[in-house]
Amino acid sequence: MSRSGFTLIEVLVALAIVAFGLTALLATTTETARASGYLREKTLAQWIALNRISEARLEGQPPADEDMSGDIDYAGENWRWELKTLKTPVKGIVRLEARAQLADAGEDSWPGFATGFMGNAIAPPGGPPFDMRGDATSRTPPAGKPPGGQPQPVEPPTPPDDPPED
Repeated sequence: MSRSGFTLIEVLVALAIVAFGLTALLATTTETARASGYLREKTLAQWIALNRISEARLEGQPPADEDMSGDIDYAGENWRWELKTLKTPVKGIVRLEARAQLADAGEDSWPGFATGFMGNAIAPPGGPPFDMRGDATSRTPPAGKPPGGQPQPVEPPTPPDDPPED
């Protein structure tokens, strides 16, 4: 006599396969949600650090304090930021390093970090070229570009006097 249907062993094996599959799916979903939250935090912290550098640049002169810090409400959360002003070997240029983190994060967790430069080590328009030691030099400008003026037209080369042979 033949019976149709599944045996108890077949049902248990099928349930074990489904349980393993659902466990893997749940683990993948959890990891994706965690990574998404981390990337959101890192992106917002990076924006805050970049904003601090931009605000320092908009002041027009390097920050008076070498180390600055503060708190900010951003995207509905409280953040802590730090800005350091470091000297560089180039006279007139300073390096700005900013970092940001959630206010309740641990001291070792700074997901947002940005570096920028600012200063006045720039040659005036049309002036002599500038070397990276912070001094203007008296080198002559490239041909066709006099200092402070418009570029001069360059004459095309004249063709040879001999006609081409056929």
